[in-house]
Amino acid sequence: MNIIKKLSLLTALVAVMFAFNACEEDTVTPTVDTPSAPIGLEATSINSTTVHIRWKDASDIDKTMLKDYTVTYYPSNTSATDAPMMPATESGVAFEITDLDSTKEYTFEVVTNYDNGESSSKSTIKWAPAMRFTQVAANTIKLYASNVSGQGSGLKLAEYDDTFNEYSPKILFVGEIADWNLGLNTKDSKVKFGSASLLDYVGASTATQSADVSIAVPATSLNDVFDSQKLDNKNFSQDVHDLTNTTSSVVVYVRTTENDGVHYAKVFLKNVNGSFLQGAAGSQYVEIQISYQVNAGFPYAKK
Repeated sequence: MNIIKKLSLLTALVAVMFAFNACEEDTVTPTVDTPSAPIGLEATSINSTTVHIRWKDASDIDKTMLKDYTVTYYPSNTSATDAPMMPATESGVAFEITDLDSTKEYTFEVVTNYDNGESSSKSTIKWAPAMRFTQVAANTIKLYASNVSGQGSGLKLAEYDDTFNEYSPKILFVGEIADWNLGLNTKDSKVKFGSASLLDYVGASTATQSADVSIAVPATSLNDVFDSQKLDNKNFSQDVHDLTNTTSSVVVYVRTTENDGVHYAKVFLKNVNGSFLQGAAGSQYVEIQISYQVNAGFPYAKK
């Protein structure tokens, strides 16, 4: 074979190789952007039929491709098949789910959607609605200072009222301390709130229904405080919070044991202009609100 023929053959082989490589490059599948799942999913009970959830975007989310989110919820002991699906447009804000059954625990799922049709895996949290008490007998709930006569400093978180067929908190006098769950003590110019058995009152040792408390967190309302874990992950004990030098409102986590089992609650103590005590001298009080889980063993209540 002469040199010219050899060169022609080599040229042809090179051309075929380039053509083959070009075909391979043309068939490479393009990369599809898929969003990461939401992070920091939290929940809080608003009332006996309503729960709020909120979440954050993962750090690698492409905001230019973000379309929306899908929220799915269903009773935890059932299948997600045919579960309600709701669109959400924002992260980092409360998303409201209503018309829930007060006796059930729910699973809430959130998915991030891109405008290219791709969706993330789901983020999941379990939670339940809880009762919200803001009044007793059409009045705000008040625990009175220790030196106010004729008024109550003790609190029973919830008691069933046969007349009205509903649960309601009850304000109790010192003489009823055996039935207190929690109480207010303002002796010695202090503001203390916590387990009835540890308060400086005569008969405190008889408070067999004294509730356990956990941390007190700053908050402007019960709605402000979200949880990413069930409340039984908190450390509860017989304890009293000294709020004397606290200048903001707080929410205190509470656990109480009733005849039917353990109940969880949250108590909001309102601080006005740096002081928990409101009202004129001789009739001062602390205003409170309560989120109470009426279902025994359900570790969910307002936070």
